[in-house]
Amino acid sequence: MTLTLDQLNASQRQAVEWGEGPMLVLAGPGSGKTHVLTMRVVNLVKNSPGENFRVLGLTFTVKAANEMKDRIEEYLGEHSRRIQIRTFHSFCSDLLRQHGSHLQLKPDFSIITDEKDRLRVLNDAIREASKIGYEIDNPEDYMKAIDNMFMNAITADTLLGHINENRQQEGKPLVAVFSAYLNQLIANNQLDFNALIHYTRELLTSKPRIARQVRMVYKYICVDEFQDTNIAQYKILRLLAENKTANLFVVADDDQIIFQWNGADPKRLEEMKEDYSPELVQLPENFRCPRPIVDLANRLISFNNQRIKGKANLTSQKESPNNKCIKWCKYPDFEKEIQGLARQLESIPKNQRESCVVIARNNKLLTSAKEGLEKEGIKAEIVKKKQDFETPPMRFFYGLLKLANSPESRSQLNKLCSALNDFSGITISAAEVSSKAAIENMTLFLSFLNRLKEYPGLEDLTDLGLNTLYNRMDFKKFITDVFNTTPFSFLSSTQTESFPYFDEEKQIWEEHYNRAYRNFNDSLTLHILLQEIDLTPKSMPLSQDCVRLQTVHTAKGTEFLHVYIIGLVEDYFPAFQAMKQGANGKVMEEERRNCFVAVTRASETLYMSFAGEYFGWEKEPSRFLKEMGIETKV
Repeated sequence: MTLTLDQLNASQRQAVEWGEGPMLVLAGPGSGKTHVLTMRVVNLVKNSPGENFRVLGLTFTVKAANEMKDRIEEYLGEHSRRIQIRTFHSFCSDLLRQHGSHLQLKPDFSIITDEKDRLRVLNDAIREASKIGYEIDNPEDYMKAIDNMFMNAITADTLLGHINENRQQEGKPLVAVFSAYLNQLIANNQLDFNALIHYTRELLTSKPRIARQVRMVYKYICVDEFQDTNIAQYKILRLLAENKTANLFVVADDDQIIFQWNGADPKRLEEMKEDYSPELVQLPENFRCPRPIVDLANRLISFNNQRIKGKANLTSQKESPNNKCIKWCKYPDFEKEIQGLARQLESIPKNQRESCVVIARNNKLLTSAKEGLEKEGIKAEIVKKKQDFETPPMRFFYGLLKLANSPESRSQLNKLCSALNDFSGITISAAEVSSKAAIENMTLFLSFLNRLKEYPGLEDLTDLGLNTLYNRMDFKKFITDVFNTTPFSFLSSTQTESFPYFDEEKQIWEEHYNRAYRNFNDSLTLHILLQEIDLTPKSMPLSQDCVRLQTVHTAKGTEFLHVYIIGLVEDYFPAFQAMKQGANGKVMEEERRNCFVAVTRASETLYMSFAGEYFGWEKEPSRFLKEMGIETKV
């Protein structure tokens, strides 16, 4: 639905019509912040006809970015081209594609989406570090340490300054491995997600001319979910909005900071206030949750001390049809808790169960809940972020495009050969392809296609690859012909049935491809397409009769008619680590924010449950229940 300025309340309208200078919008859950942010950027363009400046909108999820783009196109039509809505990672990808040559990065760099591929690069880096005398036998620990350096904007040159003097020797191997890891990424012309942020910051810092150019193009910068930024991301914002009076408009909620493991911290909002002295607007009105749920959420979050001073409580703008929108239940053990959950879910018609979400603090509870619900005849699925295609036909198709884009990539060749074997049972040795390429002075891609042509039934596909990808790099024709003219004709219908999710993944591909084409039009190249799709989750849609099972972190940013929170006991919610660090510690406050986020996903009913025993261990009811005003003694 398209909103107008007249439909906004006073606080929302103040934010939308804000002119020059920095602004911080404290927006509680369900406060219409996406509408406000969307109308803010639309308003800037509408009020500046004939001007050339552009507006940059930064979000944290592809879903949020796409929703904003669609709304903006609805408002502005062709004038929406003046507004660039990107995730942090896609913005960095754009910038490095244009200017990465200053860092020895080619425009067609690939993006690592698989943790196994990152570990392969790390192992190569460890081998390099061993050449100068460092023996390292715990690569997983080093991967965590490198990620921590990325998130905190720590470089190889500055690392030792962050380590106590008596532990300097312990830090030197990490300096060597981190430097080698970065060198390997550049040598392979590939980046992981954290490296996208790292090299963008390095580019803007080392090349101030480029930073000035970006600031000239984007006169206004708007940031969604600002509370989720880590130090590295915030430093990029500081480079883009350099002056204290910059037109930096951020929307945030300090009560929803739940990604501290990824570098988010309540300190970031205080830094922003100190760096920019922004005008502050609050949006405490909640249009999602019935009043009893909002009251419950307010009671809970009031126990946190790390909140912005003077922050207003949420106020519900939605009356409950009755006072029974909240229900809680206690069970003797977890098995009985899931059986009770099943009884609750049975009251929802099957074709409406997509409106239900079961939230737990960890995947262990969700996995057991899924098994228990399915025993009770309730269809349920754990919602996970999936960054790669999984069915062998799609992996093979996508692998062909990736090897065409990086025709000398041994890692892409290895993955393509593996997908081919999983897909058709045909074994082509990557080593053999590589050897033949060297002997005949051809690319790995051409050598692979020549080898593929030897197999009956694959001639049409091979000829298509040679004519469109190798000879002319007409990837658009290749994609069209593969799916429309020869739609995997070498797959028999029997084989297709072996890959039950192929049709769904094909649909996901088509949606991503069509959106990339719409965003870039004639400027879409193969490497832009691959980078865009690599940055986009590949999660498959679930059916209407399927109950969603989610952790709090995957549920953030969503809303459901009916929310069911399970496992509300000490050691699970709050987690053991929070209890270990103390009732007043910052980890416990984050756990409380997790519970606050879970509760405020509900737009009609909220069901909460706990049990006296989990997996053979006795548990006490969560302290959060008492803080919400729920009496747990029965």
